[in-house]
Amino acid sequence: MNMIHAQPFLDAMHAKASATLGEHLDPDVILSSPFVPEPFVGRDAVIRVLKALLAGVDEFETVGIIAGENRAAIMLRIRAGEAEVTGVDDMIVGADGRIISMTVQWRPLAGIVAIQQKLAPLVGVPALELVEKGSA
Repeated sequence: MNMIHAQPFLDAMHAKASATLGEHLDPDVILSSPFVPEPFVGRDAVIRVLKALLAGVDEFETVGIIAGENRAAIMLRIRAGEAEVTGVDDMIVGADGRIISMTVQWRPLAGIVAIQQKLAPLVGVPALELVEKGSA
């Protein structure tokens, strides 16, 4: 995989260096997030979400990468306060190595909701609520 932009992008995420993220993203990049049903489209929209993520989390760690020709699975661990999630970012790069698509998949659900509640006002989306129902 052409990691010319993917690895520096991940390095910038780890360092919370949001000012340099844009140079690694295709202008028409698409970010599919577990927070909202519709994807964020375009470099500006994706940078806004990533800046909010970096501002709202305490830890962002890549724990593994599986790379193919133009696609990589980035295994992550993210912590915000007491909430922690693990997940995979399905990243696709274009011919120039810039990231053209990211699909985020996290678990567990309670951690996703806790982090989403913290980030929702920063991204401008409604906060989710996890409702646990007792067994019948």
